[in-house]
Amino acid sequence: MVAEKERTQVRTRLFTDENWAEISSAVAAAFRMNEEEAARLREGRIGRLIAAIPFLAGCDEAERTAVAHLGTYLLSIKETKPYFNAHRGDGASPLERLRLISDFKGGDQRIIGRGMCLLALNMVSDYKRDIEEDERLGKYNPIAAGDWNFEATVEDLEWKIVTVPCEEMDDIAPIGAIPLSFWVI
Repeated sequence: MVAEKERTQVRTRLFTDENWAEISSAVAAAFRMNEEEAARLREGRIGRLIAAIPFLAGCDEAERTAVAHLGTYLLSIKETKPYFNAHRGDGASPLERLRLISDFKGGDQRIIGRGMCLLALNMVSDYKRDIEEDERLGKYNPIAAGDWNFEATVEDLEWKIVTVPCEEMDDIAPIGAIPLSFWVI
């Protein structure tokens, strides 16, 4: 009787801690972040997910895309935030709000779509949390305005996420943690 050898499956990571450290450090330096801001960027799920999507999808020029999208993300939360605030024209779709970080060269469109849906789920949850504050500040909020139905939108996004498996993306941004994460670092 021949004994079967146990096989150990080695999982190769498409987006490594080293990738993230290099990209987040370079972008933090470019944005002249102090150590506290750089640490929040490194530790945050949203920035890491944004940078990871082109790697996980196998896009051409993944590093360039990650840096460009991360830069746009940071512009949306820094001193230039007012230029990125939602307005009525964004009410068509949560994914429309993310159009400036949704340009990818090649890659697995299902993985890209899954990542973008995770980001949209986070954004929609943020809008839900911010309804009262946005009303007080006179800011447009697509959920408060009735342009997006929160429950239906979340259900649709979650379905699109769970139907495309990606274990490495789950490690970075578990679907249950995304609604609780904050867009701003």
